[in-house]
Amino acid sequence: MAGLEDLYREIILDHYRNPRNRGELETPPAHMAEGFNPLCGDEVQVFLHVNGDTISDISISGQGCSISQSSASMMTTAVLGKTVNEARQVIRAFKQMMSIHGDDLDG
Repeated sequence: MAGLEDLYREIILDHYRNPRNRGELETPPAHMAEGFNPLCGDEVQVFLHVNGDTISDISISGQGCSISQSSASMMTTAVLGKTVNEARQVIRAFKQMMSIHGDDLDG
């Protein structure tokens, strides 16, 4: 299991050090949403271009810990090119996965 944990750690650090789709898209035409965690101060802004029903461009900006910033980067790569409904399914699956208690993951 340590090998898998090291791989996950390396992926998180890679996205933190080299964030994908970093920057801001001009609004409008891009849509922008932002989130702020008052407990730790993490903040993220997400910019989307939607062409028809497909996410044709996405970018992020903000600041925070390595987990918040790398997960935002990973999210951009997961939803770019997907339809809005497909992106919502990805987000729902992620939220469901994050709501599992650690005891349930031990098998």
